[in-house]
Amino acid sequence: MRFTLDDSQTALVAELDHLIDTFDDGLGPLDQLARLGDHRLLAVHYPAGLGGRDRTLADHAAICERMGERGLPDVAHLITVQAVGCTILHHGTEHQRATLLPRIAGGRLLASLLLSEKDAGSDLTGIATTAEPDGDGWRLTGVKSWSLFTEWSSIALCSARTRPREHRYDGISLFLVDLAAPGVTISPEFRASGTPYRTVTFDAVPVRGDALVGPPHRGFPLLPAAIGFERMGFDYLTRAVRWLATVEREVRRLPADPRSAFASQVARLRFQVANARATAYHAVGTADGLDMDEIAVAYAKLTCGLAAQAVARWAGTELLPVLRDEDGTAVPALRAAVAEAPEFTVSGGAQDLQLDLIANEFPIGGTFR
Repeated sequence: MRFTLDDSQTALVAELDHLIDTFDDGLGPLDQLARLGDHRLLAVHYPAGLGGRDRTLADHAAICERMGERGLPDVAHLITVQAVGCTILHHGTEHQRATLLPRIAGGRLLASLLLSEKDAGSDLTGIATTAEPDGDGWRLTGVKSWSLFTEWSSIALCSARTRPREHRYDGISLFLVDLAAPGVTISPEFRASGTPYRTVTFDAVPVRGDALVGPPHRGFPLLPAAIGFERMGFDYLTRAVRWLATVEREVRRLPADPRSAFASQVARLRFQVANARATAYHAVGTADGLDMDEIAVAYAKLTCGLAAQAVARWAGTELLPVLRDEDGTAVPALRAAVAEAPEFTVSGGAQDLQLDLIANEFPIGGTFR
């Protein structure tokens, strides 16, 4: 399986590169996103009237990939623009779309996705957070875990139980919550490496009635689509690409003997990363808006995570012991990769979960026929 950008996508990525090249060294991540938003590069697949360019999801994927490769806050962008923004685009009210999406596409509004809870793990139906009716609105109570970039966010898309469930998928509703509302507490959560997690606690937080996204009590069917693009693994893919570029650069600087000995091993890593990229773009190619092939997405998440882990593992066991790192940048970068990569086994949808989804497909491999 192969994938290359078409001419229009290549031009789009070149436009992004040109803009990033103009950034001052001291430009912070939020200002970077705002600059991209000014040029309608954050949400190219949104309608033009809402701040986008009427482009395809594959075009958006090309932008996401390059943002990650260039070291921009790609995960914050992915959560805001795709998970939260596209849920609003497809399931929100006209008022929600008109007031929120132009600000999201413009890089002036960041959003968090609050679905996971410690006692629920990867089971998005196992939540204990509740929203009880309160006049024309609701009162939200509960604790959400493992949230990223919440300290940058103004709003969050949050799942809560709004009635006793008739079955495990019933009784879940989605709300847009103001993170500055009284009763919201955001606190740091331990993470060994990478971007820190946040825990968000809701203590009878008032939520307006028009903050509901989608039908009441039947929000769960919206969730797989909302997290589908994230589970294609583009954040893992961009890390694999960045780490592999560092590995290849440092191997080229080695003396002839170790450079020659490492050549075949680096080639295998390059092939594994290329295969992961093709799988991720195949998953994008099967999607129509938020409608995605769940098995293709599972393959993509799994292959991208494994590719990034393979690069980090090889760098830690083979390259770092012989690396001199004369400019003092490669060793810290690769050590950070070695520290972060093991978490890919369980974060953002555990690899076991992806394997279960793939194993349930019959016949095996039908997704890629």
